[in-house]
Amino acid sequence: MGNPHTDHHCTVPFTAPRICLTAALAMLTTATRAQEWVWRIPPLGAVEYRRDDGGKASEPQRSAAAAKQAPASAKLPDRYLHRLPPSPWLCQGELRPDQKAIDGPVRDLRDLLRALACDLGNRGSARVRCPRLLPFGDVTVTGSWSTPTADGTQQLRANFAASALAGRDDEVRGTVELLKSFCVADGDGSVVLTRTVDAGKGVVKSWNGTIDVVADEGDKTFRRVVVTDRHEFVAVRDNQDADFRKRVAEAITKGTDWVRDAIDESKPFLVDKGGDDRNYGSGRLALGLLTLLHGHVPAADPVVQRGFAELRKRRPEDSYSLAAALMAMAALYAPAGEAAALRDGRLATLPVHELPEKDHKVAARWLQQLLENVDPRGPSLNVLRFNYTAGPRYDTSLQQYGLLGLWSAQRCGLDVPAGAFAAAARHLLEVQAPGTGGVTLRLVNYAQLRAAAGTEAPPRASEQAARARGFAYHDGSEPAFGSMTAAGVSGLLLARAGMAARGEVDRALAARIDDAVRDGYAWLADQFSVRCNPGFAERADNHWYYWLYCLERSCELAGVARLQGRDWYYEGGLQLLSQQQGNGAFRTGHNSTLQLDATCFAVLFLAKATAAAPITGR
Repeated sequence: MGNPHTDHHCTVPFTAPRICLTAALAMLTTATRAQEWVWRIPPLGAVEYRRDDGGKASEPQRSAAAAKQAPASAKLPDRYLHRLPPSPWLCQGELRPDQKAIDGPVRDLRDLLRALACDLGNRGSARVRCPRLLPFGDVTVTGSWSTPTADGTQQLRANFAASALAGRDDEVRGTVELLKSFCVADGDGSVVLTRTVDAGKGVVKSWNGTIDVVADEGDKTFRRVVVTDRHEFVAVRDNQDADFRKRVAEAITKGTDWVRDAIDESKPFLVDKGGDDRNYGSGRLALGLLTLLHGHVPAADPVVQRGFAELRKRRPEDSYSLAAALMAMAALYAPAGEAAALRDGRLATLPVHELPEKDHKVAARWLQQLLENVDPRGPSLNVLRFNYTAGPRYDTSLQQYGLLGLWSAQRCGLDVPAGAFAAAARHLLEVQAPGTGGVTLRLVNYAQLRAAAGTEAPPRASEQAARARGFAYHDGSEPAFGSMTAAGVSGLLLARAGMAARGEVDRALAARIDDAVRDGYAWLADQFSVRCNPGFAERADNHWYYWLYCLERSCELAGVARLQGRDWYYEGGLQLLSQQQGNGAFRTGHNSTLQLDATCFAVLFLAKATAAAPITGR
């Protein structure tokens, strides 16, 4: 490469030195860019890969030495690898500000290989620390990359070492002790990884890695665990491009076709067995109908008609089923495109849906039963706490569904008791976790996104000082996690909108709700990941589809298009698209989720089923 300073001395006409200098600077810039390893992904875009992954284990052995030599030919126990492989995409929003490595939690061994392969800041020595990578605890990988070949290929050989979980100042007491019960006693082994980097294009073209670890499972039991993952570059994609929109449309159609077939038969998971307050048979039927309506299946469709005819005859007892039934009834009579009209600013308020008398009576019966499914200890505290059925317990998920039921009932023109929304909000305010430090929260709403459309400037974000405060399953003394935090935020937004729609003025309570919602978003922004259910590590692969559905609801209710600079819909959509099977259903993953539930939640997310809840009167 020529020296730009000496190029001034070439014997050419008067204007040539400027040309030589410009050319030399261009050569220098190109060479520097080629030498610098950094990801070059369009803003909020993504890189698509093809992947092949797997995991095997040895039979249990009585010593670490025996396990190390044992063949890994047996099925890998579920505790070592999530059933749903993380999506083969890398989103620009996942990268650190310097665009050289992934920033975010690693909750799956395959994503550990991904984090190593995608770290372009480590070209010689490599060190990656992954706190709370269950079941191994805090994991550290240290090693060295070989010198890159001419085509950018290099190999990493590294040590895998698990250590005891370390506590953190920003978590509730007892979290570490609780997580330790899900961890093996120890784990050590090796990582071998080959990657090829195209520095000019700013992508990793491929990687192929193996983690080979001996896990001490306690009681003198050791097991060899071998996990492999291979990625091959497909394409760089722009944010929400035509390809993405086409895939989403096809996924919604295929998913609703599968759901339509699934609910048009008498199946055990659609039947109420009686006496079981967690059976959810009617709830799953209602969830299926809700999915069809939001998946653009017309209300006059024979399966929709038969489904509602059956649902009207049911006597659902649990709060999930009652809320889902009320949501489905509200969707049945919603004007076409209502959610999109609110999102696009073409509709400022939500009109009450007009129900015929027979359905008004059915929905009123469901509402009355829902209002009876509460914790009887609440009224003495002027709070409303929802339970499966009447009894002294509550949880954040049920509280969200109870409020969804109240909100849907109000949308249908039913008489929701005065003060019910406020009382339900007071409960959520009581159980939100305390704050743990300041966060500058940046939200972009759909109006701001529209204002920036067609310009080179990024959309203006609204910034607020906040404290990250999440929600747990029951209350703030437990570890918070993603699905419950999104559920808590959604519940508060519904309560705030319900109060406003009824003309119930309580400025002090409204201010507390606004503060709690802001801090809930701050927790979601701080912990954000769509590759797992974020927060409490034991929940990482638990109710993952429900987490994404709750995330969609919490953002759509307030018209949040981007959360801390992340396009939550695009990133979540890419994860979901990779989980759809050829028949239209989505893989179930954790054994806590049925395939119908997973498919409904996925379609509802992709369809952006939740309508905004404006804080206005009727």
